[in-house]
Amino acid sequence: MNDIRNRQDLGVLLRDHRRRAGLTQRHLADLTTVSVRAIRNLEQGKVHSPRLDTIRLLADGLRLGSAQRETLLEAARHRPGGADHSGEGGCGPTPWLVRSPLIGRDTEVAALTALLAQPNGRLVSVVGIGGVGKSHLAAEAARRVAADGTRVLWRARGEEIPVAELSDRAPGETTVLVLDDAETADGAGRLVALMRDHPRLRVLVTACAPCGVPGEQILRLAPLPVPAPGAESDPELLAQVPSVRLLCAHIRAGNPLFRLDDTDAAVVAELCRRLDGLPRALEFAGRWTLVRALPELLSEVERSPFGLTAPPMTADSSRDLMVRLRRTLGRLSPAAVSFIAAVARDHRSWSVAEAATVVGTSGADAAVIVFTLVTYGLVRPEGLGGDEPRFSVLNHVRHLYADARREPRRWGTTVMHRTGPEDRGRKVAVGES
Repeated sequence: MNDIRNRQDLGVLLRDHRRRAGLTQRHLADLTTVSVRAIRNLEQGKVHSPRLDTIRLLADGLRLGSAQRETLLEAARHRPGGADHSGEGGCGPTPWLVRSPLIGRDTEVAALTALLAQPNGRLVSVVGIGGVGKSHLAAEAARRVAADGTRVLWRARGEEIPVAELSDRAPGETTVLVLDDAETADGAGRLVALMRDHPRLRVLVTACAPCGVPGEQILRLAPLPVPAPGAESDPELLAQVPSVRLLCAHIRAGNPLFRLDDTDAAVVAELCRRLDGLPRALEFAGRWTLVRALPELLSEVERSPFGLTAPPMTADSSRDLMVRLRRTLGRLSPAAVSFIAAVARDHRSWSVAEAATVVGTSGADAAVIVFTLVTYGLVRPEGLGGDEPRFSVLNHVRHLYADARREPRRWGTTVMHRTGPEDRGRKVAVGES
């Protein structure tokens, strides 16, 4: 009785508030990020586990007073399965509610949200190097699907998969399980078993490499585009480049009066190039401008793109970009290690055929390796036009290999006769199983 009554109360309250505001379901959807379908399902009592962040969005769109807002939230809290997943219960903040705006990733967000909405899209992996923004992208996609009425469970690296919570769901309810910063090397079998046991479960993984599960859909997340040579001559156009937009946003967070002009254009453009358009590195640079001048930061980055450590009071400061990059390099096969060590010697772009000649391998084998390197995010496709695609190695990767050539003892033994900075915890060659 109580469950039925509470279920009706939420729908009736929401519908009454909407009608008193003179809004249709479409109008309310336009005022919020909640879909018409989700609003309709809430009003009809079809959502057994309402998300409080969704109810808050609707309350904002309806412009409810504090008392009305709390009544609506209380009705949602007391519905069957209507536990507060927003983090107020002592489990920490819900990741997709506390992220800063996602800049320069509109296309990727739309693509990821669409993949999660596909009926047969059981496993989606966002793949890229550390610091490229995989977690941020996943958080934005999770926020959108949660606002649409889908249950979302988030687990960070090292946290146990909530098997009990997966089983505790309403009939017909779809759940998206986010495994953030997952270690995919030995988890493929477990993922297959998990999806077999929970037919309505969809899994979103962020990792440095694909899971290798049949049917896995891979979204490769590359660094943000960086300014083309000479782009600094027009600050107005330069400000539209995604990496520049992000860096300037972080600068303005500490200095709201900052405006990109001829004075800073060249330095900002070169910072974005040297930092490869990596969102995490750009965040560090932007935050350090609170106490350091842009030319000083550029001088440090020119010496090493890893020179900008996490500023004080930075969340997740333990996520060292060098450690994560070496972890990704450590997943490469010996042939790929040899290949990237050779092409990392030059900052210029190259085609697959040119790289094959330098490395001394066939074009077909080189194409397979380049495909892997692009998927992992170690190599950037260059939009230089022409019929033959061209690529370049990230500055961070080139710096690691240059450092390894200068100080081979620091990095360990050579692999395939190439000195490289791969992370080798075991005494075997990189890529050896």
